Amino acid sequence: MAECISRIIHGDNLKVLPTLPKAKCIVADPPDNLGMKYNGFEDKWESVSAYYDWLGELLISVSAAESPICWLSVYYKHRTALEGLAENYTFAVNELRREVRWFIWHYTFGQQQSRDFKNTHRPILRLMKPDAATYPEAVKEQSQRQRNGDKRAKPGGCVPGDVWMFPRVCGNYKERCTWMPNQHPLGLIERMVKFSAKPGDLVIDLFAGSGSTLRVCKKLGINCIGIDISRFYCEKIAEETGAELVLA
Repeated sequence: MAECISRIIHGDNLKVLPTLPKAKCIVADPPDNLGMKYNGFEDKWESVSAYYDWLGELLISVSAAESPICWLSVYYKHRTALEGLAENYTFAVNELRREVRWFIWHYTFGQQQSRDFKNTHRPILRLMKPDAATYPEAVKEQSQRQRNGDKRAKPGGCVPGDVWMFPRVCGNYKERCTWMPNQHPLGLIERMVKFSAKPGDLVIDLFAGSGSTLRVCKKLGINCIGIDISRFYCEKIAEETGAELVLA
C-alpha cells in the first residue's frame, strides 16, 4: 500500500484552500473570538458582527471547495448565528444543497462557574451532500444491550447517536500538546474522519492547530493536508508527525 500524504501548509486557509485538490472531507475548528492567545494570531475580532462576517467567508470557501462532507466545531454561544449563516452562505456558490445537521460533543471538566451552570458541550455542524458516501460501520460502538449481556444484542455494536461523549484533553493527558493552548481529543476527530473517508481519500483540516487531524489520518492511512496561520505550530506538527512542511 502506498504511503499516505501527510502535509502541513503555513498560510491563510481561505487563500490556500482553493489551490488544493478536492477533498472527501473538510474538518474545521475555527477560533472562537474569545481572546485566546495563539502563537502568531490573536483570537479577537473588532466586533462580533465582523467575526460572523468572517465565518460567512469561511462557509463560502468550504462550499466552493465542493467537498462532500464538512465538519465545523464552534463555541456554543455562536451556534444560533452559525445556523443562519449556514442557510445563507453554504449554498450560495453552487446549487447542490447540503444537508445541515448538528452534533453535540459532550465533555467533562467544564470551566467552573460561580453563579450559573457550567458549559460542558460544544456544537459541531456537519454539512453533507445528499449523495455523499459515508461509512457508519467504521464508527460502531458497543451497544447498551452488549454492555448488559443481552443475548438479543447484534454483534458488532451500533452506530453512535448525535451526542458524543469525549473528555476534554487535560494537561496531564498523553495526547496533550503542551505548546498549544487547546485541542480537540483524537477520538472525536477520529469519529468524524472514519465516518467520512476511507484509506486513500483526502481530508483537509483548515485550522491544523495541534495537528490532531493529521495524526488521526496518518494512523488510519488516509491522506491529509493541514493548514495553519502560525508558522510555529506548522513546524511543531511537522516535527512531531513527520508531515511534509510547506512554508509560505
